[in-house]
Amino acid sequence: MLKRLFLILFLLFLLPGQIFAQAEFSTDYTVDYTVKTNGLTHAKLSLSLTNQLSNIYAKEFTLSIGSTKLTNIIIYNSAGTLEPNIVLGDKTTNITVPFKDKVLGKDKAQTFTLEFDSADFSHRLGAVWEISIPRLSKTDNLNSYQLSLTIPNSFGQPATITPTPTSITPIDHTTVYRFKPEDLFIKGIAATFGRIQYFDFKLQYHLNNANLYPIKTEIALPPDTPFQTVIYQTLNPPPTTVTQDPDGNWLAQYPLAAKQSLDIIATGSAEINLRPKTDFPPQTLNSTVNYFSEQKYWEATNPKIIKLASELETPQKIYQHVVDNLIYDYGRLSENTTRFGAANALDNPTSAVCMEFTDLFIALARANQIPARAVNGFAYTTNSSLRPLSLKKDVLHAWPEYYDEAKNLWIAIDPTWGNTTGGVDFFNQNDLNHFAFVFQGQDSQYPIPAGAYKTDDRQTKDVEISFGRPLAHLPQTSLVFDLPDKFLAGVPLKGRLILKNTGNIALYNQTIKLSAAKMKLTQDQWTIAFLAPLSQVSLALEIPPTGWNQTLTDQLRAESELSSAQHPLIITPAYRLIATSPKFKLYLISGITIILLLIVLKLIYERFFAPKPD
Repeated sequence: MLKRLFLILFLLFLLPGQIFAQAEFSTDYTVDYTVKTNGLTHAKLSLSLTNQLSNIYAKEFTLSIGSTKLTNIIIYNSAGTLEPNIVLGDKTTNITVPFKDKVLGKDKAQTFTLEFDSADFSHRLGAVWEISIPRLSKTDNLNSYQLSLTIPNSFGQPATITPTPTSITPIDHTTVYRFKPEDLFIKGIAATFGRIQYFDFKLQYHLNNANLYPIKTEIALPPDTPFQTVIYQTLNPPPTTVTQDPDGNWLAQYPLAAKQSLDIIATGSAEINLRPKTDFPPQTLNSTVNYFSEQKYWEATNPKIIKLASELETPQKIYQHVVDNLIYDYGRLSENTTRFGAANALDNPTSAVCMEFTDLFIALARANQIPARAVNGFAYTTNSSLRPLSLKKDVLHAWPEYYDEAKNLWIAIDPTWGNTTGGVDFFNQNDLNHFAFVFQGQDSQYPIPAGAYKTDDRQTKDVEISFGRPLAHLPQTSLVFDLPDKFLAGVPLKGRLILKNTGNIALYNQTIKLSAAKMKLTQDQWTIAFLAPLSQVSLALEIPPTGWNQTLTDQLRAESELSSAQHPLIITPAYRLIATSPKFKLYLISGITIILLLIVLKLIYERFFAPKPD
């Protein structure tokens, strides 16, 4: 009995297709991926198709490879080279292998080998090599699956590899990693070689005040996180101040006059780390933000959301459900994308972009009392089909975070890319491609990220990011006293002490101490929890009054961890200050002169002009 067999090798994602008579054949795979020093990956797939019945044989075999950039394709068996039929899809290469010989008989096997090169599985991203081998989708007729991954030693030591290899073998100038087959059915291989990525950036913000009165407004600057350090080279013009909101956003304040427009440019570099920084302040949940509440696009109290959330008790289960059940709609990228929200994403699962993947995860997490929030930012991708970006303004991306109470950390995940890459794990490991601009936890729509500060008549490219190089961290401050040198005795001394961050990185928990040799101080120490680069903080100074008749010379001294300043003080009684003042002397002489002049004028008047008595 002649049957045609179509078996699909799911290397990237499950494609619609038909598998005939799976019980009539069993398949065995031996797959070797060898990454070359230039990043090109050579794949060798040896397949054996064994008859389970005596009266059937396979006429052809179809594989779907999750890449459209295959080169040097060759297929052969013991009889020689086979001529495949190759059809390119949107994101796949479909290879049909016709068998020349009929292999009949139970337990008889048809074997062949496919080899090709691809640039889609390994990428050098700045200072990092990233390897992504998508998962194999397990089928009922699969008998065995063995995979090895060979990496050149020039890539350095691995920062992360998931799943965990079962063996690591050095061979010549390479290292061979092998894995449990059952792990590869759950998720693909994701490996990173390198621990820090560097992005240089230039961000432009366009502000406009259309009102007839002045206003104060703000922009969101990319902030530090436990996994991210932002070094600022310029911020022009400088803001009046930079504050940190409960979500950790850096909000730079700018005043705008009536009808004023203002363009702001920020340049610098971002360091993205795989591991959280040990010297970063702990990320305790801010008590002023309800990370369980419903908001627009996060319908945590919607009955459908609540019902589904009750079946998904952990962040990983929620992540996997979102990855498995939403379908990325590439057609929406060419439109003016509208944000659907979580509830609508459930009703329209085939038309999702990164906003829907993010919103649905957050709503389900919050319905389960798991703190969750959204991140907007830049995500580097070499393949917009496998790792799409959906926020069209300057090609930004959105992804969610959930709070891990055991680690005191917000954990970033990316269900969008988990879906579009066909199972690469974006839950259990961080990558070095995500650069956070803003965090939206207390508000699902604010703050808006760099790239979204547009004016109606100017649609410019405002986000420019490229791979960079390490920049030196320059923690620098200056202290400046803003108060007079001389004060009246008996009067409180009031002024300000200004701490300026003149360096290029943010400062945390800076202690400032104030001292005086003779005078008592109302407050002699401050702790500044956060000070953004190129910004300043002003501290109120007040020194209790001295005796009204006291004369005193003293010196104030302020010290921080990075700078110090001194300021002389002269306390003088009012009468002495008045008496010794040059202005007072001038006023006194002028007053006496005027009085004498008036007396003289009076005498002259009385002598010559006043009426005389009869």
